[in-house]
Amino acid sequence: MNFSFITRCREPASRLAILIGLVTTVWLGAVSRWIIRDAVVPWDSKNQFYAFFRFLNATLRAGEWPFWNPYHYGGHPSVADPQSLVFAPVFVAWGMLDPAPTMRAFDLVIFAHLLAGGIAIAIMGWRARWPIPASVLAATLFMFGGAASGRLQHSGIILSYSLLPVALLLLQLALERRSFSSAIGFAITAAGIALGRNQTALLLCLFLVAAALAEIMSSPQPMRFLRERSTVLMTMTLAGGALLIIPMLLTLQFAQLSNRPAESLDDALRGSLYPANLATLMVANIFGTHGHYWGPGATTLTEVALTDDSENYLFFGVVPILLLLWFGIVGGGVWRRGRRLMMCTLAVACLFMLGRYTPFYELAFRFVPGIDLFRRPADASFLFGIALALLVGHSLADYVRDGPPPFRPLMSGLAASALTAVVGSAVVFSARTGHALDAIRETAIASAVLLVAVLILLSARRRPVRMVAATLLALVGVAELLWWNTASRLNAESHSNYAVLETPTGAEADAIASLENAIAADHQRGARPRVEVLGLGGAWQNLAMVRGWEAINGYNPLRIGLYDRLVSPGEENWGAFHRQFPPSFDNYDSALARALGLTYLVMGQPLDKLPNLKAPPAAELLLPGPPIWIYRLAGAMPRAVIYRWSASDAAGAMPSRSGNLSSIDTSTADDRLISLPPSEDSAVVKIESYRPDRVELVTTSAAAGLLVLHDLYYPGWIAEVDGRPAPMLRAALLFRSVVVPAGRHRVAFRFRPFTLSNLGAAVTGSGRRDIAAKANVAPD
Repeated sequence: MNFSFITRCREPASRLAILIGLVTTVWLGAVSRWIIRDAVVPWDSKNQFYAFFRFLNATLRAGEWPFWNPYHYGGHPSVADPQSLVFAPVFVAWGMLDPAPTMRAFDLVIFAHLLAGGIAIAIMGWRARWPIPASVLAATLFMFGGAASGRLQHSGIILSYSLLPVALLLLQLALERRSFSSAIGFAITAAGIALGRNQTALLLCLFLVAAALAEIMSSPQPMRFLRERSTVLMTMTLAGGALLIIPMLLTLQFAQLSNRPAESLDDALRGSLYPANLATLMVANIFGTHGHYWGPGATTLTEVALTDDSENYLFFGVVPILLLLWFGIVGGGVWRRGRRLMMCTLAVACLFMLGRYTPFYELAFRFVPGIDLFRRPADASFLFGIALALLVGHSLADYVRDGPPPFRPLMSGLAASALTAVVGSAVVFSARTGHALDAIRETAIASAVLLVAVLILLSARRRPVRMVAATLLALVGVAELLWWNTASRLNAESHSNYAVLETPTGAEADAIASLENAIAADHQRGARPRVEVLGLGGAWQNLAMVRGWEAINGYNPLRIGLYDRLVSPGEENWGAFHRQFPPSFDNYDSALARALGLTYLVMGQPLDKLPNLKAPPAAELLLPGPPIWIYRLAGAMPRAVIYRWSASDAAGAMPSRSGNLSSIDTSTADDRLISLPPSEDSAVVKIESYRPDRVELVTTSAAAGLLVLHDLYYPGWIAEVDGRPAPMLRAALLFRSVVVPAGRHRVAFRFRPFTLSNLGAAVTGSGRRDIAAKANVAPD
């Protein structure tokens, strides 16, 4: 077998229990730092993932499906968004059970996934007969080292990362024992990794494929090994494929229709890890990361402008890097049987995350399927961290068993030179911003720890003493990680910064109550107003999802592309300066704004002070700030309108009571508009039921007409008239519509993304069709 830690282990179960208990104790000590500080994991963790989870929770507990989110960018296909947690089993189960999920509980669930991965690492060490200190150190490095700490706020990536050791362990058990239960477990876990549908998940899946191939090729008789385990491998493949195929198809469909269908190589290269950042592997604060950051990033180095201090942070500690360099690389331990794949993974991940600074990433971008869908080569730092944790565990185990390796002058000199060059380059970079002395001070502290660790390793000659030394060094390594990497500036902020998402108080509570009272009154009158939230900071960006407001904006890098281009191209809403007002949405009283039903503006500054608004629209001030201003706009169109319709109506723009949509900049869109005469006053539309994935209406009209629901058109939505399927049309680029006969009729729009027709469209890429045959307008 290729991996030494799949050797049949007869270590006592009591030792495993002690090991798991120690890993859990370290985990509890780490997590307690957030609790003691009354801190939560910040930024995307709360502004995006927690908000998505709150929508998931509210929808499931209402007995509805969370596949379409009406509270986000005018409507959003949650079922296809990798960040929505719709296919995260733990969160789905929790969402069904908990009536009031808190931010603290959300963090604990994410941390619990890291603990599961850490325990899997510990079990691998137990199976390989590592001493307990080696297993505990490796598990701690996995849970809180490097990118796992610096980018803890990226909840979706953390979920995929956490599952890899579990999947790797199950893969080993399935192949070693020819176990179908382990094969099914592997398929489920690997599918969980892949359903992260991000670049880290892709890299982790490629690693699992490499691990399986390494097992086969390292066997003395590869063909026999493959033949004997063919049914197990087939079980993994079929079960994993069955779990993945539908979510992947829906995500590919969304990607084609999104604002980010692909990434350019130039953009991706700006997400490279600057080589001097490798110094943070052992000197945590060499760039002032835990204070005032002065390292590579958007403000200091334009060629890596898509990275920041959290993405450039790789700290694992002085002891682990010493062990890896001395016992692993210089001593040759990394090339022993069972470790070569991990060493190759470490090297490849390093080349990948350096991006523009090696030729490897550009080759991968061009030739490895899927890489060109993502940016940020630095994402490979997660795979780098997993390989490093396992290799450090092996290295400390080697020390306890065999002691220090023979002195090798050439390899020792090369390792020392490389380490000096990396740290020196970080000091030189720091000098550009006047922080050379700060970087030297941090390096001196790390060097002192390094010297002490070397002396401890050299002083222990007998195995029992080496075990004591290993325990002491593991304690130092764990302590370093807990000090620098838990509840730090990179992954912790005060709970109060995000309280509006959970229990708003003061002016925020008053503003929310004022807005929700106004919306409730509109709902009683049969109106369905939409809201724009702008300039109130990160926690307000997706508050609409938590509170159930139908917002036309929010925070999400991935959006329906056509809507994004017409309403808010690439904009965020945490700061008012982001709002640019494109030609198709040049003001809050534009035809498109009115068609969307935009009624309320919730802002962090007065309307007449918006930096990019040419002339404020007429608006009623409902709540005068500071700190929050709320306005009510006049002239919003009804959510549903019937227009006179005939097949000859097919040129120009769709008129409306408040003007027409001819102001839409059609040069930015790739579909045609439909033209409709004005609506008839005698036509009446009543919305009888409005749920996230289903809208039911009753129409009454003297003649046949086109019912336009001002909700976003998207593949998977179907229309029914009097319980019978009817062709779904797209009106004015964005909206759902259907032809209704004269008289009284019941109309339903339902989101059915799992139908064979929609999945077939996802496969063929035909989701961009425009108008159905009854309108006599050919699709593009």
